[in-house]
Amino acid sequence: MTRSPHPLRVFLVCTGVGIMNRGLETFARNCFDHLQDLDGLDLHLFKGAGEDSEREHCLWTIPRTSPLAERIGRGIRRNGYVVEQLSSVLPLVPWIRRLRPQVIFYSDSNLGFQLYYWRKWIGVPYHLLFSNGAPIGPNFPRTDFVHQVTPYFRDLALGAGEPQQRQFMVPYGIDVPLGEPSYDPHQRQERRKKLHLPGDRPIVLSVGAIDPQSHKRMDYLINEIAQLPEPRPFLVLLGHMPPGSEIHIQQAQEQLGETGFTARSVPSDQVLDYYQAADLFALASLQEGFGRVYLEALSQGLPCFVHDHPVMRYVLGDQGYYGDFSQPGAIAQQLPELLRQPLSPETMAQRRQSIRDRFSWPVLGPKYLEMFQACCQLNS
Repeated sequence: MTRSPHPLRVFLVCTGVGIMNRGLETFARNCFDHLQDLDGLDLHLFKGAGEDSEREHCLWTIPRTSPLAERIGRGIRRNGYVVEQLSSVLPLVPWIRRLRPQVIFYSDSNLGFQLYYWRKWIGVPYHLLFSNGAPIGPNFPRTDFVHQVTPYFRDLALGAGEPQQRQFMVPYGIDVPLGEPSYDPHQRQERRKKLHLPGDRPIVLSVGAIDPQSHKRMDYLINEIAQLPEPRPFLVLLGHMPPGSEIHIQQAQEQLGETGFTARSVPSDQVLDYYQAADLFALASLQEGFGRVYLEALSQGLPCFVHDHPVMRYVLGDQGYYGDFSQPGAIAQQLPELLRQPLSPETMAQRRQSIRDRFSWPVLGPKYLEMFQACCQLNS
């Protein structure tokens, strides 16, 4: 492909790439991988760890996971995550002055605040585009534009008085596999053996932080599964387990027993095996900024059982199953019936196709380019 002679230069900055695997880091990694060769776009990824390449650069930073970040954080009454963001600003400045990006695209608000305050000193008239996938706000006084990933949060911003021309609504993209999801029951059993999961009962999978401080509400899901009569479905909790996660582990041990669940943290490239071994995906969050795990589950053909909220309705559409998870018993009442609905090649293929049609990078790539271009045109 012949690239445009004057492509738009965009910096995608996410220092957590190479350090963490939250949704923000996964999005940044995926976004760069799929948009870097888009004609008309000169995209550079700035990350916290990993290999350098022509358009992929490691910034010196104090990783949020390091003891030094914790010590500095205590001294300034902030956490290690903020320390990581603040420490990355000065190493980024020479790159900005050298390559002069038109747009800086970022998800970490503390980094964006610094780039906003120091823009005149840096001396490059870049446009700041904040990707609000976490989400925060409104209002958004310390950025130029806001990338909203669902209509719900865009409408909240507009309702709070944010100018419409500063808000862009483009959903997160996902790498949708070619072909149709794997249906073969024999292969499903083999995956379970490989993962040391039971082969004689349904498996409910939940992917998210196993953390009492998290909005993922794993404790609610454990309690709901525990209300079901024996033999219960086997519960797989998959996600980051920070200090404090042992509270959830102990709860599951007491309510489900040692043979009724597993809680694990695995590398991102191994999560696919768990989707392909499960019978149903459930997440107890009452609200999500977007929920890329929903896309991952649907793209593998899994039924998804979630709280009835506008964000979940937008992402899953008519392919999701909904309940009022703010109420006790919501999962326990509906889950047995959902598990009685067998997986079929047709329904699994339909779920994947729904994601391909709406959220695949070939569909969304041109919309991201249009968003970057509009930032420059509106501020010109």
